[in-house]
Amino acid sequence: MATSRIIGSAMTPFGAADVYVGRYPAGGAIAVQLLGSDTGEPLGIFSTNLVPYGAQVGDTEFHAKVWSENEPLVAPMLASGLFEDTGRTEASGFVMAPVWRIRNPEHVPPLTRRLRPR
Repeated sequence: MATSRIIGSAMTPFGAADVYVGRYPAGGAIAVQLLGSDTGEPLGIFSTNLVPYGAQVGDTEFHAKVWSENEPLVAPMLASGLFEDTGRTEASGFVMAPVWRIRNPEHVPPLTRRLRPR
């Protein structure tokens, strides 16, 4: 993930987490990472970068990785109030990746690359 910044926190089953957002270098999609508030240790990457494979998202949106080890993080991330589920999904292998949006425009990292090819 490119340079990221903290936008808030969430109480997860693994403890309090600081939520960081940045942009993926390939394609410029939003990247979301969780670090333990007390430890600074990585708790997970909550986004997946599908843009290089033709998926499209708006400047304030990202593909949430809600399966596998991230399943217990879904409810706490929504409860944080930082994000909302758009109701849209895109295929990612054998799973569907929901498209989430950052609710506060001030938390959206600057776009340095085009998200969609010409």
